Amino acid sequence: MFSSLRVPLALAFFCTILLTLALAETVLLGGVRQTYLDNAQASLERDCGFVANLMRRHMDQTLLSVTARKMITDEMAQLSVNMSGRMCIVNYRGNILEDSARRKGQNVKQNPEVDAALHGSVGIRLGDLESDPTMYVAVPMLAQKKIVGAIYGSRSLWDLQLTLVQLRTRFYEVALAVLLGGMAFSLLLARWLTLPLRRLTQVVKRFGEGHLDERLHSRGRDETALLTRSFNSMADNLEAQQQTLMRFVSDASHELKTPLASLRSLIEALEAGAPREQFLGMIHRDLDRMERLVANLLDLHRLEQSALRFQLESLEMEPFLRELAEEHAAELVLSQPVTMQLDPDRLHQVLTNLLVNARRAAGQGRVQLGADGESLWVEDDGVGIAAEHLPRLFDRFYRVDGGRSRQQGGTGLGLAISKGLVEGMGGRLEVTSEGPGRGARFTVTFKTRSEPRPAKTREP
Repeated sequence: MFSSLRVPLALAFFCTILLTLALAETVLLGGVRQTYLDNAQASLERDCGFVANLMRRHMDQTLLSVTARKMITDEMAQLSVNMSGRMCIVNYRGNILEDSARRKGQNVKQNPEVDAALHGSVGIRLGDLESDPTMYVAVPMLAQKKIVGAIYGSRSLWDLQLTLVQLRTRFYEVALAVLLGGMAFSLLLARWLTLPLRRLTQVVKRFGEGHLDERLHSRGRDETALLTRSFNSMADNLEAQQQTLMRFVSDASHELKTPLASLRSLIEALEAGAPREQFLGMIHRDLDRMERLVANLLDLHRLEQSALRFQLESLEMEPFLRELAEEHAAELVLSQPVTMQLDPDRLHQVLTNLLVNARRAAGQGRVQLGADGESLWVEDDGVGIAAEHLPRLFDRFYRVDGGRSRQQGGTGLGLAISKGLVEGMGGRLEVTSEGPGRGARFTVTFKTRSEPRPAKTREP
């Protein structure tokens, strides 16, 4: 319905201001009205009570004299003028005996407030503020501790009506100014609040168009800042993944290009009449290399897609490692029997790759395969690894000595696959080297369960 979030957001702010003003009108005008009525009622009760006390003091001593009666009626008239109302003396039958408005003889007993006063309680009645804006109060009049009548008073509430009209008019004038200002403020506030979202939308659009370097500056700790940081983190990951993918494609194409070019040259040499046996062997070598490369690429793909399944089982390491050491002419170092929960085939693949690499690096030198507590390790005293190569050693297609590795048939993927296999079985693979010419040590760490070697018994 709305093309921008700013419009409904601004409407929400505006409606909030409008509802606040409506509530303020109700509370303010209602409070003024109630306060006025409470004060008017208290004043009217006080004046009627004053006249009732005058009547009681005179009638308790003697019959009401003409002088006392005139003094009381004069007092009633003055009070009536002060409160812009009317005051009457009513006998026990409800007949008006004295009236500040000079309307004697009227019977008002049917009025509920008068009837209440003749029965001993203060009676109050509020007329309709539209048709009869008047307040009526009647208080009991006593003589010799008996109810002999009532003092009946009323006052007009037209001044209340006028005050409320004036207040409402003034309030509406102020409310109109507030609404106009609130509308402008709502639009500005909505624009300010949606500004980070608009920026994020623009960046996301450019990011979707291929500008992967687009980022947003994040400030604060609110939801928008959290969304911005989440986007930046996602963008960093996607950019890194794309760079990795591009590097992977480039390296893979380069690795495949070399044996393909070699195969083409060998086939052309065969066509030209070169010795068949020699060149067929070289063709088989290049085909084996390509086959290993494709198999390694598939393994990497399965590892990245978590599609490679591991068959974990309890594995006694001593016979397993002894067989590997004999196969690769390595020295076995085993301090105590170790049992690990591993996939034997995948572990064999990892250790075989490490032992082959160690033998290439050591030549005729020493290669050791060992287990110690929680770790398996392969160590050699060969060419070693410079410190600058260690952080990238497990990257795919990374070679410390590219030409030498290719000549020996390496694909540059073995260590990356080994690291992925070890992590897939819940372990970690690390490498240390003291530098060129000082050998290297690859350590594989798993959660293990060591078991003591059973004691041997002598035969009789």
